[in-house]
Amino acid sequence: MSRIVIDARIIETSTGLYMQRLVYFLHKMQDEENEYIILIPEQHVAKWQSKLPRFSVQAANQKWYTFAEQWSFYWQLKSLHPDLVHFTMPQQPLLWTQPAITTIHDTTLLRFDNIDDMHPIEYKMRKAIFQSLVRVVVWRAARILVPTAFVRNDLIKFVHGKHEEKFIITLEAGEPVDDEPEMIQYLVDKKFFFFVGNAFPYKNLTRTILAYREFKKDHPEYHLVFAGKKEFFYEQLETFIKEEKIPDVHILGFISDGEKRWAFQHASAFVTASLSEGFHIPILEALYEDCPVISSNASCLPEVAGDAALYFDPHSTDDLVTKMKLLESDEGLRNELIAKGRVQVKKFSWEKMTKETHDSYRVVLGS
Repeated sequence: MSRIVIDARIIETSTGLYMQRLVYFLHKMQDEENEYIILIPEQHVAKWQSKLPRFSVQAANQKWYTFAEQWSFYWQLKSLHPDLVHFTMPQQPLLWTQPAITTIHDTTLLRFDNIDDMHPIEYKMRKAIFQSLVRVVVWRAARILVPTAFVRNDLIKFVHGKHEEKFIITLEAGEPVDDEPEMIQYLVDKKFFFFVGNAFPYKNLTRTILAYREFKKDHPEYHLVFAGKKEFFYEQLETFIKEEKIPDVHILGFISDGEKRWAFQHASAFVTASLSEGFHIPILEALYEDCPVISSNASCLPEVAGDAALYFDPHSTDDLVTKMKLLESDEGLRNELIAKGRVQVKKFSWEKMTKETHDSYRVVLGS
């Protein structure tokens, strides 16, 4: 029996859904060939051990981008004597040279700067370290798992066409929100466009705001709604909205899953102007709720939305305004996009992703 260690230290963060679904469906597979050890922060061990009784869930408190990750996490891994380690993010001990698979979810940090209140020099240093780390990871990993063809192709370009055979696409997925819809009171009976996510510059939310301002000249009854944890970049957006005196733009901050579900169900469209994504789960969440999608045509977004979205050039405000007006005026188009969305979501499955990941484990282990 082989021992597989899964580094799931970010399982309870905002980007932890991949790890949550991976370990859940691995456990459901009842794999008799391998022993699994799942490493997560200590405060979450009891919760996940109860969910995964046939796995060993152990504490790993080392934060990413720290000396502790490079040193104590390395020795912790050594002490477990794994036959294979699955790093579910590129951040990992540089000293680790034993068999490993790494998941790289996107290339945004390679392509864009997201400098908040961090000193620019410190940010540039961190980015340079991350770029070097990715090159090392690609060089030594037995396989690199990626969520879309876009990420695969972008990484191959980044490493100048080397190690192309290592990159394996394991499509990520989305799922319906389980919580009952929870009304957002002051949006009741209002028409609005909706976005949920962070406000990093590559999300291009200023473009959405500018397009909305133009659209509103002919449709004054419409509102624009953003949901996501209020941090540095959302605060910048609030300042921009006030300075430009743009009415009826609402930055809600964090909302519950029930409120998110209600917003998808009542929005005129989910609008994403993003310049770069590795996958983009909110698109699928919108489609599950019969919410039409207006999407940037950049990066992997056409892979995720397929023919179930209206696409626009994310560098063109006019193009986005045109798509907003088109969807608002054409009920037939709206119904067509909803029908296509119901088909599109069926192409993605966390269970399928897990099976493909397990296939990679078997190949690397020679089983």
